[in-house]
Amino acid sequence: MFRYICSEFLRTIRSKYFLKIVIVIIAVSVLANLTMIAFRDYVYGVNDGTYGYNLIMFAGGFFWLPYYTTIFISDMVLGETYPNPFIKDRITKRLRRSYLYIGKLITAWLDLIIIVILSFIIFIGISTLFQLSTGSLSGAVVVDFAVNILLATPLFAAGCSIGMMCLFMKEKKTGAFLIFWVLTIVIPRCVMLLGAEPLSIEVFKFIKDKILLTPQFTTLQFYASRNVPQILISSTVYIIISTLLGGLTFCRKRIDNLPASAGRKRNE
Repeated sequence: MFRYICSEFLRTIRSKYFLKIVIVIIAVSVLANLTMIAFRDYVYGVNDGTYGYNLIMFAGGFFWLPYYTTIFISDMVLGETYPNPFIKDRITKRLRRSYLYIGKLITAWLDLIIIVILSFIIFIGISTLFQLSTGSLSGAVVVDFAVNILLATPLFAAGCSIGMMCLFMKEKKTGAFLIFWVLTIVIPRCVMLLGAEPLSIEVFKFIKDKILLTPQFTTLQFYASRNVPQILISSTVYIIISTLLGGLTFCRKRIDNLPASAGRKRNE
């Protein structure tokens, strides 16, 4: 199992998929800083609210955006063997399907940790370069941003788990991505709309405040609104449920349920 996870982890971080993710992180970081500079120089002038520390603070309130993309980490981990559970090699030939699933999930979490660390370094580094002339980035702001990322990581881990579930439950990746975004974007946004003012339907308000993951990202921006126990508990519940559903589906897959191409790969 350990060899399997190490092999999968090394494969993914060396892949072109991983490189593309890093390039996107760099591009988004540059774009965010250019946008902030444009607002300061051409829209707001020298008004407060458009400096480096503001950029870092605003970024903390938008962690739900990378949460919506965590399925790409799961997709990267599955690799070319998806969705055939019968493909074996010298490392996996003695592993049960449940171990294969858990191994993939743990690999996705390891990749997530690396991506989170790289994102922090890249974003802070690029922001420092772009905002160097203003001298508006302080150590306290950076530390607070690091804490926000640390607290958001369990929610990102839950996103990876949900993504893994969707990918293993569907025969085609298009359907898996669609279901993932319905579960993480469409349904939560509808519930949040029904649970917020002016509707404030009680049952949806309870789900929004106590069950959904998406609203918890906005609470990370301010110390007074953070609810660390809720983040840890809700993330764990989502991980357990999605892992059980995805793992059970994977373990019950039959060769006749798979696309013709997957069956041919097994016979080759």
